[in-house]
Amino acid sequence: MNLSDLTLIVAAGGKSTRMGRDKRFLPLDGEPLLARTLRKGRTAGFHSIVLATEGAQEELTTLAAEYGAMFVTDEIPAQGPAAAIAAGLSAAETEWSLVLSADMPFYDFELARTLLPYADDDTQVILPTLSGYWQPLAALYRRDVGAVFATAIARGDRKLGIILRELTVREVPLTVDAGMLFNVNTPAAYRLACGRLANEQRACPILSIAAPASGTGKTTFIEKLIPLLAQRGVRTAVIKSDSHGFDLDTEGKDTARFTAAGAEAVAVSSPTGYFIQQKTKIRKDFQNLIAKIDTHSVELYILESRAHGVLPTFMLDRGMGIPELDERVVAYVTKGCTAETDLLTFGLDDMDTAVRLALFLMGRPLYGADGEMFLTM
Repeated sequence: MNLSDLTLIVAAGGKSTRMGRDKRFLPLDGEPLLARTLRKGRTAGFHSIVLATEGAQEELTTLAAEYGAMFVTDEIPAQGPAAAIAAGLSAAETEWSLVLSADMPFYDFELARTLLPYADDDTQVILPTLSGYWQPLAALYRRDVGAVFATAIARGDRKLGIILRELTVREVPLTVDAGMLFNVNTPAAYRLACGRLANEQRACPILSIAAPASGTGKTTFIEKLIPLLAQRGVRTAVIKSDSHGFDLDTEGKDTARFTAAGAEAVAVSSPTGYFIQQKTKIRKDFQNLIAKIDTHSVELYILESRAHGVLPTFMLDRGMGIPELDERVVAYVTKGCTAETDLLTFGLDDMDTAVRLALFLMGRPLYGADGEMFLTM
C-alpha cells in the first residue's frame, strides 16, 4: 500500500476559539494555512482528498475546488474533530484514510508512509504517539470506523479518546521531529510558525535577541545559549549591533598603524582564523554581514540588536524600557516584568525553553517533546 491508496481527510472545523479568528485563512508564506495543507496533500499523491468542515462558506468551497478536494460538512454542528472524521470517512473512496488536522503547517507526508505497514484486517486505527501522547489527527483510519464515530456522536460522545477506546487501535510510537505535529491554534503558535517559515526561506536560520535598553542582559543570554546549542550539535555565529561604534585596533600594533595612516580596511589572516575591519559611511544591515561569514561552518546566526531584530526575535525585558512587541517578535523573555501580550512568555533564566524554541525555529529535530509544549510552559 502507498499514499496513492489512501484518501486524505483534512479536518478543518473552523471554530478557532483559541486563535480568536479563523485560523484556516491565516497567511503563511504567502498562502492561507488551509491552502498550504491542501497543496502539500495534493503534491504527496493521495488517491483523493476530502475537506471536512463544520459548515459551508464560499472561501472553503473555492479552496476545495482549487485543489481537487471533495467538500463535506458535519451532519451535527459543534461536535469537533469527531464529526470531521465521521463525515470524511463516509465520503472516502479508499479502504484507509489519513485524517490530518488542517493546522499542522510542518507536517511531512512521509510520516504517513511509515504507518502503512501496520494496516491489516484486524486493525481499525493506526495511531501514532509522540512522547506517549496519542496523535489522532495525524492517524490512519479504516473506512468502517466512520459509522462508529457517527454513532458515538449521536449518543452524545464527541471526545476522540472515548471513541478510540471502542476500536481496535494499533499504537505506533514516533521518533521524529515534534515540530512536524506542531499545531497553529493560538496567536503565540502563529508567531512561532511564522518565525520558522521565515527561516525556511533562508540559506541559514537566524535568531534575533533584542531588548529595549542596554543592560537588559542580551549578551549574557547569548553567552548561555551558545554552549547549550553546541551540546546539541548546533554551530553558531553572533552578529552584534553597536550604536556607539568600535575599534579592534590596539595602539602600537601594525593594524592600528595602518588605520591611523588612513587605510579604509585592514584584514588579518592567521592559521586559526581571520578578521576584517572595514570603514563604512553607513551601518551595514545584518544580511550584508551574514554574506561575509563562511556559511559552511555556521548553522545558526544569532543577532544581538538594541531594539529591532528580524523575524524571529526573542524580546528581553527587565523593565529598563518599553519593549516593542511587533510582528518580528515570537517570544517575550522577561524577569519581573509583564507586558500585555499573547506571545509565548518565559523567564530570562529558563534556558531550557530558549534552547528548544531556538531548535524549533531553525527547523532542527526535537525528540521526546510534544508540539504543544511551546505554548504550555
